[in-house]
Amino acid sequence: MQLNARRIEFVTTAIICVIFATCFAHLEYYYIKDPALRISNGKVQSNHPEFDRSRETKPIIGNMYQYHLFPMLFIFALISFAALFDDMSFKLFGGRKRRKAFVHGCANLITAVLVEDFAWFVNRWLVPLQDDPKGGQLMQFTDWTSIHLGAIDNNGSFVIPNWYFIAFALAALFYYMAFRKHNIIVR
Repeated sequence: MQLNARRIEFVTTAIICVIFATCFAHLEYYYIKDPALRISNGKVQSNHPEFDRSRETKPIIGNMYQYHLFPMLFIFALISFAALFDDMSFKLFGGRKRRKAFVHGCANLITAVLVEDFAWFVNRWLVPLQDDPKGGQLMQFTDWTSIHLGAIDNNGSFVIPNWYFIAFALAALFYYMAFRKHNIIVR
């Protein structure tokens, strides 16, 4: 298999998406909380009646908080669709190649969201925060990632969310479509 510049660009953006998703999961688990205000995932973790709850937030879509949409999803989209933005900016290829770049961007975005979610739980499992009640555990039925579409139990130690299977299948299909007949040059 020959690696031309276009294929290298596709592979590179996919790798960068995975690296960034892993880094964001680390930031989200360890730093997107305010220990001084006892805030984690937008919820104040204090039962004291006089505690200031002005910074307490609620999810805006499902279990997604504001930081999921901006900056996380925004940056994931910028990285995921880099090849498409490149093609559109410099008018390098015709419509067929741009469609492939768009499909590749969709695959990257799905992969980034999947990797970020899983990496968050890996952080909780391998090096949990001291005050995390589920520290040392991978995904569980009670976790937000398993609630909406359910999950498959893996011998009671952890679950695999059903949306992981859907996301993996879609990403694989989109990567296949993006790389299929990749060496054919059509403007």
